[in-house]
Formats: sequence, structure tokens, C-alpha cells
Amino acid sequence: MKRLFRKSVWACPPCLAMAAVLCILLQACNRSATSPAVPILKVNLETDSPDVDELFSRIEVVPLEESDSSLVMRLTRVLPYKDKLFVVDRKIPACFLFDKDGNFIRQVGRMGNGPGEYYQIEDGFVDESRQEFSLLDCNGIWFVYDLDGKYLRKQWLSDGGACQSLVQAQDGYFAFWFLTQKDREAIRLFDTAGQYVKGYWHQPFQFNFMLFKPFYRYDGKAYFSTACYPSVYELSADTLREVYRWDFGDKGLDPQVVQIIAKSDESGPDDGYDKAGKFLFEGRLAFVQQNQYQTDRYYYVQLMKVRNEQWLFTNVFYDKRSGHSLVFDKVKEGFPVSPLFMNDEYLLTTVAYKDFGLLKSVLPAEEYAKLEALDEESNPCLLRMYFK
Repeated sequence: MKRLFRKSVWACPPCLAMAAVLCILLQACNRSATSPAVPILKVNLETDSPDVDELFSRIEVVPLEESDSSLVMRLTRVLPYKDKLFVVDRKIPACFLFDKDGNFIRQVGRMGNGPGEYYQIEDGFVDESRQEFSLLDCNGIWFVYDLDGKYLRKQWLSDGGACQSLVQAQDGYFAFWFLTQKDREAIRLFDTAGQYVKGYWHQPFQFNFMLFKPFYRYDGKAYFSTACYPSVYELSADTLREVYRWDFGDKGLDPQVVQIIAKSDESGPDDGYDKAGKFLFEGRLAFVQQNQYQTDRYYYVQLMKVRNEQWLFTNVFYDKRSGHSLVFDKVKEGFPVSPLFMNDEYLLTTVAYKDFGLLKSVLPAEEYAKLEALDEESNPCLLRMYFK
């Protein structure tokens, strides 16, 4: 099965990113209240190539079983829960349920107009409290299934639109990320019946459109971040509260460059969206922040750059215990790590076929044999990398 690569600046997974940095204006307008002093995570962005065993104690190979019923074209989201993996493919679109070892169980819903059928999948979420799994359609609909993939119901948002991501806050409300212009809130919270509760975050459309997955969960709470602004916020119906802030020193983003993007038109020729992509390829925009996570040990952010017209993804692991950081594009063994999921125990990343041989020295024979059984046309293969 041939994998297709889209050359759009922002549509290349995991390149769906970008947000505003109006360093004074956005702080004043978007925070719900004046924040107290928060931890400042100072990071030197000089990259290194750490040994795999500097971060990880062991690695498991998880090849996703391929059949006529489980062809994965573009793996865009992996959501583990206990002994299961929900795998979202935005390209088909489809969602597949595998066990923790990658054995196919069933497809969850399908594209169409019938019960449990969707038009387009943008995101998914496991609701542990209700023992349900939800898939988000971009048209302001979410489809709810049980944790075995059986369809339960369809939920409409009362204030729907082009929404791209969802997360459950600690108070039980669901926060959605909308592609909207600056006169509307990009973050909107709804109750379980789909009724609007509250909204946050006004900024120019170009920034909203370039940041598709701004949420993560840690320790039962929801967090929100942007692609260019250094602050990370805790999110609920009561507050959007800054809780920590990245500081990359003189290798961070140039506020003047971001201001140019922010002041550009929201649409039309040479709009802010196109200008941001141009600046990224020219190197004027040093990077954009991608996925962010948090564990008991680490704060994490991935930085996307363009060097010599090639995508480059830099991992930043900030150690909460020592205040030191590991900053790397690839590990010493030569393969990249690009987390799709992270918790206190492990992270999940894909491994490209061309990099299989680089893992021979770090995998037990039985794990490497799983890679040897695959070919270039196989379904994506995951690595479950356990933290030390």
C-alpha cells in the first residue's frame, strides 16, 4: 500500500501547528485572570544525540496488523487504554481498534451517513469515567462508542463549526478547538449534552488554522498550549490559568517576525497563513511548537523546523527533578523519536521502514524479529519506549 505525502506546509503530520505570539496583547486578552508566578523552564536548544538507554529502559515493537479491514493510510492519533489501542486515520477517514500488541480487533464506525458513521475524523478521546470512546467529526459532531467499539450515540454541538480537537477538563466539560476568526473564541467548552458553557482565546485566523491539536491531559487535568507562545495553561470552565512557561533564550522565536504574521490579513493574497509558512522555510521563523505532554518526571515539547527544505523535529525533555534538559533530533543510534502519546510509564512513536536496521543494537532478538517480518508496504509500526 503506497503512502502519500502531502507537501502543504501545515498538513504534513505532525506538522499541523502554529499559533499567535502577541507577547503583551495576547497575555492581557486571553488569560482569564492575572497569573501568579509560574515555573520558567529555561532550555538551551543546542542539540545532542543521547543514547537510547539514557532515557529508556526497554523498547517493545508494536506492528499494527494489516488486513483488508485494517489498512492504515495516515496514522494521525493513537489513544491507548488498558490493553487496547484506538488508532485514528484522518486520511481514509477511519478508526481502528487493536490490542496492545497490535492485533486487529475491529473498525470503529466508518465513513458514511448511517448510525455511527462519520464524514471526517479529526480527533478522538477516551472517557474513562463513562467508559466511552468518542470520535470528533469536523462539522461539530462527536460520535460515542463503548470501549469495545460498539456505537452508542451521536452528539451535536449547540455552537458547532470547524472543530479540530477535543479534551475533557477536570470539571467534566469538553473543550473543543475551533478554526475561527479572531471575533470568535477558538476554545469553546460544552457539557455532555452538547450545550455551550464558555469560551476562551481570541486570535487571528491564521494562528488558529495552524494549530490543530493544542490540548493534552495530565493527572486528570486538561492543558492548552500554542505553537509560538511559550506559556502552557490549565483549562476548565472556571479558568484558563498559566501554569508554566518555556524560555529558549536567544534561540527562541523572534517576536518581530511573529508580529508580522499576526498583523497580516486573515485571508486573501499573502495572508498570514501563507506568510508563516514562507518564514518557516526561509528560517526567519526558527521553529513552531508541536505536541506537548507532561509526566511525573518530564515536561515535553516538540519543535518543528525546516532545514535545507527538509522537516526536522526536535524533542525537548525537561527534567522536573534536575532542571536539566535533553534536546535531540535523533538518538545516538540514528533514528528519530516523535511521540504520538506519552504517560508516566512510556511513550509511543512510529518507526519508519528505512530505520528498522538502526534498532537492531537496542532491541532483543524477539522484538527485532517483529520488524524483520514487515516490509515497506506494511501498516505503520509503533515503538513502545519505556522511561527509565
